[in-house]
Parts: sequence; structure tokens; C-alpha cells
Amino acid sequence: MTHPGDLSDRELVKRAQQWRRQSLYGGSRNAGRLAREHEAEMRQRFGGGTTLSAPLTMRPLARRPRPWWRVW
Repeated sequence: MTHPGDLSDRELVKRAQQWRRQSLYGGSRNAGRLAREHEAEMRQRFGGGTTLSAPLTMRPLARRPRPWWRVW
């Protein structure tokens, strides 16, 4: 595996997005750690104000079950 410091800027951002996505979806045990490493390298290179430009999916959250009683 390539160290985050050895990647180009574009490749670093791409891999940080991929690892963060895998971490959010539970794809790998190490995905969260790897995402943090890549994001830390991004903060060192670009400063603290950067955000990942990958859009998060807006899938519907599980709805709360309705109570069996009715509030009048």
C-alpha cells in the first residue's frame, strides 16, 4: 500500500474519499484508520479548511415506528 505522503494531490483526495466512504458503509475494519491518515495528510498539504467534495448519499433513514395510541 502506498503511503499517503507519496501520492499526488489528486490521488490523495480520491483515496481519502474512497476510504471515508468505505468507513461509513462498514466496508473494512481498517477503513476508518486509513481515512483518517489520508485526511491528516490532506490537512497538512492544503490547510485545515478543506472539505471532501464527494457528495454523501441521501438515502432515507429508518422511520420511527408510530405509537399504537393516538394523541388527540
